[in-house]
Amino acid sequence: MSFLHPAFLWALSALAIPVLIHLFQLRRFKRIDFPNVRYLAEVTQQTRARKKIQHWLVLLARCLAIACLVLAFAQPYLPGPTGAAQVGERAVAIYVDDSYSMDGTNPGGRLLDQARRNAQDAVMAFSAADRFQVLTGAFGGKEQLLLGRDEALQTIASADVAPYARQLSKVLLRQREALAASDAPVKRSILFTDLQRSITDVENWTNDTLVPTVIVPLTPATPDNLSIDSAWFATPVRRAGQDEVLHVRIRNHGEQELVNVPLRLDVDGRQRAVASFSVAGGGEVDTTLRFLGDGPGDHWGVVSINNQPVVFDDRLYLAYGVTDRLRVLLVTGNDPNGDRAVGNVFGLDSTHLFTTQGYRALDLAALERQDLVVLNALPEVPGGLTHALANFVEGGGSVAVFPPSAGDPARYAELFARLGAAAPAKVDTNTVRVDRIDLQEPFYRAIFQTMPRNVELPVVRERWSLRPAAGSDVLLRLQDGSAWLSRTSRGRGSAYLCASPLAESASNLTRHSLFATSLLRMAELSRPMGTLYHTIGDEARIALEGIEVPADRPPHLLGPNGLDLVPEVRRTPGRTELLLHDQALPDGPYFVTIGADTVRSVALNLARRESDLRAYTADELREQLAARGLTSFRVLDEAGGDLSLRLNELDQGRKLWKWFILLALLFLLAEVILIRNTR
Repeated sequence: MSFLHPAFLWALSALAIPVLIHLFQLRRFKRIDFPNVRYLAEVTQQTRARKKIQHWLVLLARCLAIACLVLAFAQPYLPGPTGAAQVGERAVAIYVDDSYSMDGTNPGGRLLDQARRNAQDAVMAFSAADRFQVLTGAFGGKEQLLLGRDEALQTIASADVAPYARQLSKVLLRQREALAASDAPVKRSILFTDLQRSITDVENWTNDTLVPTVIVPLTPATPDNLSIDSAWFATPVRRAGQDEVLHVRIRNHGEQELVNVPLRLDVDGRQRAVASFSVAGGGEVDTTLRFLGDGPGDHWGVVSINNQPVVFDDRLYLAYGVTDRLRVLLVTGNDPNGDRAVGNVFGLDSTHLFTTQGYRALDLAALERQDLVVLNALPEVPGGLTHALANFVEGGGSVAVFPPSAGDPARYAELFARLGAAAPAKVDTNTVRVDRIDLQEPFYRAIFQTMPRNVELPVVRERWSLRPAAGSDVLLRLQDGSAWLSRTSRGRGSAYLCASPLAESASNLTRHSLFATSLLRMAELSRPMGTLYHTIGDEARIALEGIEVPADRPPHLLGPNGLDLVPEVRRTPGRTELLLHDQALPDGPYFVTIGADTVRSVALNLARRESDLRAYTADELREQLAARGLTSFRVLDEAGGDLSLRLNELDQGRKLWKWFILLALLFLLAEVILIRNTR
């Protein structure tokens, strides 16, 4: 037992007062002679002995009553886990977990409501002179200030769910930074959280004996939850009127198998597809939604399920553009037959806008307006064209290069180097056949389901030595193992290099079905449509491909419920991006506007980190803390009506002064009873 005010113990010297009173009786007994008292002698002796005992008991009761009063004023207590109680002003940091998982419930109701109520009880457990930091997942600048009691209560009451799932190590760091700015001699930290495993990174926690930390867990009744994890289209380009296949991945975070759960797709506010799926407990499933593509332009959609009570991850918003035609430019040298073959592939197809230009009269500015550029049989590649093609690929376009027959490989050295391949060194005229089509490569896997063993593949009679850069995809190889057609990613675009000319004397490629298939696939994969959606809370970068942003008219981002933002614009060579920093935004479709024009649709979704509701129990967290020697942390079993009392006991120990007051009253009552019996 310890004392909060041990100086009061000097008052125990007052115990001498009743002792002196009893030792020096001020009352004197008068002797009275009485005749014949021999019959009363025994009674008199017994009465004096009894009174003497009663007087000593009265003395004891008075001494104990005074001692109990003195001890009560000294405020005795049993030290709590944090050690000896400290007096003085306190600075208390309180964290209210407001992530979307706090929408879960347990027998006490909604977790966030319990956290707010318990946080307010914690504030009231301290004195009105203490200062408080109220921290939420927003990590706002104002949350680093220390508030008075009334302001802290109002701030806690206004906390609501937000799209932030902060690691608890970062929460502790923010609390300690705020408390370090206070001169209060006593500092405390309290966390109200559901202890999700995804955020409880105990391995990153550190001891701080100057800031003891109390964790109040709020455990959901069940970790069951169903969430839409991600979505993607089967093909990289959306074209008007084509059949679209949208793949959707759903995760079951519970243990129970779910059967025939409905899944819905809305596009531009109209229902376009429905499906159902079944998923085992703790597993995931990929399902598909099929619908007919819309007309050209930007569109937005939402994939949704219905799953209670945690609903923030039941919707996944999408935004994509639909193009009417892909733009293909043929840059010609001196190969009429090869040019005719390329023209037959794209010129007769209404889904492509096909143009042809000679390499000497080429408008380099026109490259930026193309999706695929095909170089055929150029005797040389001028330096200006090489530079323009490299920038075109870096910016997201695709280039296909077919060398000239009997050409000089040295004249292509600079182009190959800029596109990520070694310079071709020689021309080989030995006849060899293409070995096989590798269906493991995504380029051909989406076209061919199976490939017959005896399929006739192109015969090659002239080829350059092709040495693609490391990491390139070799789409076709010859029987001698050398690369014949490769794909190299450069920046956001792709470069396709073929080792053989299109001339019929070099190979029979132009008369083979593989020629049209490969060219159409190159055009299809050119300039992918970009990201389907971005995640709120992460630093999302929204690329504005092909959109000029005037310096005097900043773009606006219009969102749900009339939200109007002016995002940061970042310009780099050949690229303009909008940056969304760590902002709390509602999920849904957004529209980029410049002036009165809407130039792009964007989808923002909430992070899925909170979808897994599995959490540590109080005992599991204690084991983690003990294993890492983190002695400055205390974990309560659960929040309850006596939270204020338990926080006080942890902070100041178990106070005993009330018990000593009660004992003093009992001893005074015993004194009164003893005095009455002596009369």
